[in-house]
Parts: sequence; structure tokens; C-alpha cells
Amino acid sequence: MKKGSKLFYLRLSLSLLSLFALSCSSPKSSELETFDIPKDGESEFQLSDLTESVEYIALETNEESFLRLIQDVKFYKDKIYVVDFPGKILVFDRKGKFLNQLGKTGEGPGEFSNVSSLVIDEESETAYIASGRRLISYTLDNEYIGEKKMPFFIDYLDMVDNSLSLIAAEDGVKSGDKFVNQRSLFKLDKDLTITDSLPLLHIEMDQQTGASYPYKNYISKVDSEDFIYTPVLINESMIRDTLFRFEDNILNPFIKLNFAPPLLNEEGSKLIIIKNVMLSANYLLCEYNREGSSMFYIGARKSDFSVNVTDGFLIEDEEIVTLRPFDLSKDQFYFIKTYNFSDVSEEELNPIIGIVTL
Repeated sequence: MKKGSKLFYLRLSLSLLSLFALSCSSPKSSELETFDIPKDGESEFQLSDLTESVEYIALETNEESFLRLIQDVKFYKDKIYVVDFPGKILVFDRKGKFLNQLGKTGEGPGEFSNVSSLVIDEESETAYIASGRRLISYTLDNEYIGEKKMPFFIDYLDMVDNSLSLIAAEDGVKSGDKFVNQRSLFKLDKDLTITDSLPLLHIEMDQQTGASYPYKNYISKVDSEDFIYTPVLINESMIRDTLFRFEDNILNPFIKLNFAPPLLNEEGSKLIIIKNVMLSANYLLCEYNREGSSMFYIGARKSDFSVNVTDGFLIEDEEIVTLRPFDLSKDQFYFIKTYNFSDVSEEELNPIIGIVTL
């Protein structure tokens, strides 16, 4: 990593919530399990106060394995699959040794130069890669299987009810005198043919407005259950504050987030932008922005414990990190430590992955 890139890593927060010229409304449900999120957050909250230990995995650094910005991490059979922005997938073993690059960079069949999502089908041991409208498949031995072009941008991939599923993103679609932003969940069969669909989000606007955030956690998987939260990152006059459980191809309200007021400004626009809502066996986590500040909330499902922090969690008095899903059924999460202990003057080592259990 060249000098100056450290600041690029450390300043990621609201700046990654990039707006472009492309708004919203969601029903509120009563009698749901609720979590009360205060207005103020604690600063310099130590991650060690939440966990007993942290496993650190230092990713090997060489010319082939150099990482720019880790966008996502998947773990399977003691291998770590790292999605590096904008479009490389590098594979490491559990000790951090670099093994290979999954797929090839380029524009030809099976090649890609950007990755919006990655999922591993453990039953077939197949890696599915979303690159724009293309859905590309590889064996875990790095053999190209095939690809299919979808009629929409693929925003997210996951396994739902043991079926490969994708969330499609369509923003700024002209509809009469309005513009529509929508998200839909599609299930696919083994031939990558759509077999079922479920609308997740439909917003009509007077102007084309859209937003993006590279760290997506639409679906939380806890044992055999699937939970879905679809974020709306653009301005609107309400807060979408409900996590849904996916049952029999139906979304049922499951958890409601009660944010302390004020929720809207004097113009009626929202002050809170929810980026991710994640559910694990024993915790509810919410990553959000409030009035320009990055916030992170954790609430226990079976006790009164909760913590609301500003920016993220402090590790070893030197860096603030954000938690991402690792194994939600076991309350396990990972974080990226963006710089390493090194005396190297010209280049830094690759980031370190930390794995914690709440």
C-alpha cells in the first residue's frame, strides 16, 4: 500500500455514502420486538469491552496479493475470500498466506473488472460473482463454469432457503412523470434462471436521485432463518426502521428500531440514514449516520445490554473499526485493521482481519 493510502482507508464513513443526482416510505408495525437507540453515542469505546479475545489474521503481502480497499470477506473451509475494490477476489488460507486470485481481471468471458457481490454455495461448492448485470460462476478450484446476463444491475447475492438469490437494483427508472427506485429479490435455479421474485422496495420521486454504499449486508442468516433489511440511502421524509423475517416467500416485520428524536429536520428530511441492520443469534447491530456522524449500535436480544458508539470501536488505542458479519449463528463478526505494525518506509503491509465473538 503506497504512502497516503492509509488516510484513504481511515476516512471511509459518510464519504462512501456517495450521492448521485437520482426518495421513500415504509409501513410501521406495532407489537414488534423493539430496540431503543439513543441520540448520543460514546466515543473511543474499546472493542475489548465487548469481547474476550480477538483472532488476528495478517494477510500476506506480495505483488500478486496487494490489496487496495477490502469491500467484503467470505470464509469457507479455512479459506478467506477477499473482495478488493473495485474488482478483484483474492484467496488466502486461515493463516493469511496468499493462495490465488479467483477468476481473471478483464472484459472477456468469465473475466470481470468490478464486483458488487460474492456468495459461495456450500452445497455445490460454487462461487457466484456479481459484476454489473453479469452473474459469473466458478468452482472453488478456480475453474470457470459460465455466466448469465441479467436485465438489471445485481446489487447483492446470497443463499436464501438454500437457493441462490439476488437482489436487483433499478434506480431512476422513468414512470410517467415520476422516477422510480426499486429493489427486488429473485430466486434462481441451478441454470441461473429466475424462478420466483419478491418486491422489497418501491420509491416514486419527482427527481432522479440515488446513493450507494459499498458495504452491503442486506440479509442476515441465523441458523435456518433469513432476515432482510433494505436500506434507503437517499433523502426522504421518514425512517425505514424495520427488519423483516423471510418466511415462505413473504416478508414479515420482526424487529423495529426506535431512534431517539429528532428524526427529521425543519424541512421534513430525515436526519438518520440506516446503512446496515444485522441480526445474530443474540444481538441486533445497526450501522447508520446521524446528522453527518457515523454511528454503530449493538443491542442484546436477551438482556438489557446495549451500546451506541460514534465512528466505531477502538482497538488497542490506535484505530477505530466497524464490525461485519462472519458467522451470525455464533455471534461472530470480523473487522479490518487497515494498517500493520511495520517499519517499511515506502509501502505498507496488507490489512489484518480480526475475528471476534460477542
